[in-house]
Amino acid sequence: MMAATTESNGLGEPLADASDAKVDIVFVHGLMGDRVRTWTSEPGEYSDTATFWPRDLLPAKCKAARILSFGYNAAITDFYPFHGAKAVMQTTVNNHSNALLDDLLSLRSRTGTDRRPIFFVAHSLGGLVCANAVSRPYESEPIQHLVASVRGMIFLGTPFAGSKMTKWGDIAEKLISLFAVTNREYLKDLAKQSELLVQIDRNFAQFIKARDKGPKSGHIELACYFEGIPTPISSGMIAKKMAKKIVDEASASLAGVDLLAIEARHTNMCKFENEFRSGFISISGKLSDWIKNLDAVVESDEKRTGLGDITYNAPVKNNGGLITGHVTEKAKLIGSQTTNNHYGRSRRRGKKGTKDSDESNESDSA
Repeated sequence: MMAATTESNGLGEPLADASDAKVDIVFVHGLMGDRVRTWTSEPGEYSDTATFWPRDLLPAKCKAARILSFGYNAAITDFYPFHGAKAVMQTTVNNHSNALLDDLLSLRSRTGTDRRPIFFVAHSLGGLVCANAVSRPYESEPIQHLVASVRGMIFLGTPFAGSKMTKWGDIAEKLISLFAVTNREYLKDLAKQSELLVQIDRNFAQFIKARDKGPKSGHIELACYFEGIPTPISSGMIAKKMAKKIVDEASASLAGVDLLAIEARHTNMCKFENEFRSGFISISGKLSDWIKNLDAVVESDEKRTGLGDITYNAPVKNNGGLITGHVTEKAKLIGSQTTNNHYGRSRRRGKKGTKDSDESNESDSA
């Protein structure tokens, strides 16, 4: 196996880039992580060499993929903006999300692959960088198209703690202990500093719900994994070790998504020594299946009767309220009444054709 690349930030060179690739798989590390080390297991019981599995193992399972790993400066203060004399200058989660999308946009534009579906694989708080990236509102059309290309997301130990500030504070305290940040004063107002994370959680849930309501090709596949083995961390004024799950089952879950375990500690659940590790088998299997299903989903959408952004699965008969501005060649219209949509109002022809009457054009909002 080749030595891992040393670039720390950005996408760097693709880890794999098949000539017939039809998807992009993008890895995003978490707190205090690195675009290579986060995903690399050291030599040990199962391997004599270090294994950077997105490069060394995954290409054989996902042959039709370009595989990328995104790196950024994941300091603790990026996620938990502590205040005080010892606070450091930090970039924000929004900055990381913007950089991720901008790097992808540039690469895909440069290589003529801007319509290619995207899958994200994210560890820990890197999952929030991805969730924030896809669920924020954007005015830029290229970014909107990029976000629309996201078709699957795998979260490894990513906390989705909802609106409970105290829950975010609890996760932060365990992360701080895990990474040996010993200044306990940082925890004083921690819950109040978690508002951004709460907002990301809320926006992402709304985003997924909205995508599920759209055409089948807009649906995003999701998979959530939690750490199966607690991590020894320091606790209390007198340093003592106690084992805790950094992100437990309740925090790692998303509504409607089956939760899966990886039997490893938080920092090791994203490292696989060989292709026989159960976590690798599960994750690579999902990615492979999602790739295979892409063509079937597109074909399914093409067979549906399309009316622009409104989709009907059968011929439209006796049309009394059809918005003709959305009609495509696939729609079969049977009946005598038509309705034209004009800026939220419709005009219906009177019975004798001599008088028009205005009607409200109401629709449910997502």
